[in-house]
Amino acid sequence: MTPALRPILMEDASRLEWTNARYEAHVEVTGDHVQVIHKLYDAEVLSNSIRRGSAEWVTELRCPRTLLSRQERSRDPEQVISLNSYDILGEAFLIPGLVAMQNFEFSASGHLNQFVWADDSKVTVPTGWWLIKGEPRTTAPLTASLVRFTRDSNNKLEPGQMSVEEANDGRNPYFRVTLAKDLYDERLHHRDLQISGLIGACGMLPQSSLRIDGENAEHPIALRLHSAFEEAKIDWNSENYDPARAATVLENFYVLREGEED
Repeated sequence: MTPALRPILMEDASRLEWTNARYEAHVEVTGDHVQVIHKLYDAEVLSNSIRRGSAEWVTELRCPRTLLSRQERSRDPEQVISLNSYDILGEAFLIPGLVAMQNFEFSASGHLNQFVWADDSKVTVPTGWWLIKGEPRTTAPLTASLVRFTRDSNNKLEPGQMSVEEANDGRNPYFRVTLAKDLYDERLHHRDLQISGLIGACGMLPQSSLRIDGENAEHPIALRLHSAFEEAKIDWNSENYDPARAATVLENFYVLREGEED
């Protein structure tokens, strides 16, 4: 069996080797931790390999600028991964999937594309082979990718004011929230102020390049927004679109409970 004939189940279904199997990964970045939930459907061979210890769930963390490449392994489909700020500079990526922990064989019959593998053929999987490979995710939270705050260096804003405009860093679209000097210097890290800026950015989405017919409609940021809003049943192309609701779906206000510190 040549390496080219070893099957990989891709999250984006770009390879058609598995007849019924599907894989999804839910990845949520919160502060200095990442939660990854692996979901596998109609893949008895792969599920059995996990149960007997022949394969484990893996999330690989890569940071191009620091040359970091680290794998976190688990037999549990739910993983929590720590992000060390000393290891990461700039953008880093998470690649979820399933990796063989030892050599094993399985029958292609009923599992793999019969036009490539005969029903009576055996597939040999070597240790270290990616049995499943998910789509790369960025470690930057969606709101951090969408909104960036800057200080009003041109004195265009009166004290207490902010403005929002769409911008582009050459690769990625985002919304620049400019804060008056007093706000930037004294309240930049206050959550209510940040969410106010996010509400302003969400208000501009229907006219932005991220809109459904915009030039950045297929950008990963736009796709992540659509996914988040679809789950919350929010349509930013609707005449009833509510940017405050949209923003607080992405980042909700937090109410302190008795005894909690700000």
